[in-house]
Amino acid sequence: MSNSKIWKGNSTFILAAAGSAVGLGNIWKFPYMVGSNGGSAFVIVYLFCILIIGLPVMASEILIGKYGRKSPINSLKKISVDFQLNKSWKYLGTLGAFAGVLILSYYSVFAGIAFSYIFNIFPSGLENPSKYSTSYFSSFAASPLKLILWHSIFIIFTCVIVGFGVVKGIGRSVSLLMPIFFIFIILIAIYSSITGDIDSTLFFLFNPNFSALTPQVIISAMGQAFFSLSIGMGAIMAYGAYIPENQLIGKTVLSIILLDTFVALIAGIAIFPIVFSNPELMANAGPSLIFETLPVAFYSLPFGNIFSVLFFVLLSIAALSSSISLLEPFTAWMEEKAKTERRIIVFVLGLLIWIIGLGSIFSFNIWAEIKFFGLNFLEGLDYLTNNVMLPMGGFFIALLTGWILPKHFLEENLNINSSLFKLLFFCLRYISIGAIFLIFLYSAFL
Repeated sequence: MSNSKIWKGNSTFILAAAGSAVGLGNIWKFPYMVGSNGGSAFVIVYLFCILIIGLPVMASEILIGKYGRKSPINSLKKISVDFQLNKSWKYLGTLGAFAGVLILSYYSVFAGIAFSYIFNIFPSGLENPSKYSTSYFSSFAASPLKLILWHSIFIIFTCVIVGFGVVKGIGRSVSLLMPIFFIFIILIAIYSSITGDIDSTLFFLFNPNFSALTPQVIISAMGQAFFSLSIGMGAIMAYGAYIPENQLIGKTVLSIILLDTFVALIAGIAIFPIVFSNPELMANAGPSLIFETLPVAFYSLPFGNIFSVLFFVLLSIAALSSSISLLEPFTAWMEEKAKTERRIIVFVLGLLIWIIGLGSIFSFNIWAEIKFFGLNFLEGLDYLTNNVMLPMGGFFIALLTGWILPKHFLEENLNINSSLFKLLFFCLRYISIGAIFLIFLYSAFL
């Protein structure tokens, strides 16, 4: 691999991987998951699962990427050849790359809405801001043209960044965007703490109620830990191919996990004080929480419109940093396969993703009643990727590195002391693989 595809400094990869992990789901799903699953007891189980499930699998993905120095598909192909494995292992990379493309096709629709909300400033003097907010979002979702416009804008931003390459495009963008993201989320957390109910928030987040823990809550925490780290889709493996040779994988993974956990907890501190000041928000999650109820909460607070804009800027940054990681694995593979200029590949891929995204847009309006097995196009795509493809990807990564590849290969390349390696390898071989299998069964069939 040429030096033009090696991150400029160890911190760039950490920021890129953290940006991949920190997305829309972390900000709009994590607070709701905490709220509906026992508060801080859920947080403790989540953090534990991050360490015993997420860390080993993420380290494995980075290791394969760094060893192969190619796209996930060809890195896995190289692993198969060098260790005389079945060449079918390369299709694990194909699974992740296709999952990334499919996820981006509908992710960009929600991200486009977040972009548009930067400019959605509530007019002053509203008698019923809640009704206004609900009506605004409903009319927005009912308009294919508005959704297509912002979907297009977001896809263009993503493609421009990826089209400029690993260092000049992705590296420079995450080095700029992620520090801004951290500053904004801390500012909003401070603002929420001052204007909202911070006492209830701190009690809720840091005073565990273990009686609320049930098997379902534990599996939910396991699932959140898995999905929050962007593993199973090839993004971390693709980024791992670009890390400097002297960068230690063990310390790097720990840094990424600490950043991801920091953002998850700060997101809770940014959102929960507002939630506890407006208890009706607890009933909402996902897009309805972000696009309908939180703007109303900001509107009722001092300088609310200003901080509402800041919130949607940071949400857009989170979406953009994730979207470029979703596009990179397939782009890298096509660049190797087609021997064509990256910008042409990105243009073609972007157009394909844009077209697939139209199905998700129409699921809000003109295709809303068209369903297969009770799911519309958007719901079906979300189910296929998040409930089937990603858990399968994570499971087979854990199987490959925990059971198929020689143990000494991992030990020599992870660069951690023997005691920690034994613990990590045990988690990878037994706990991670078992937990991911449970997540797959729970999410796909229950």
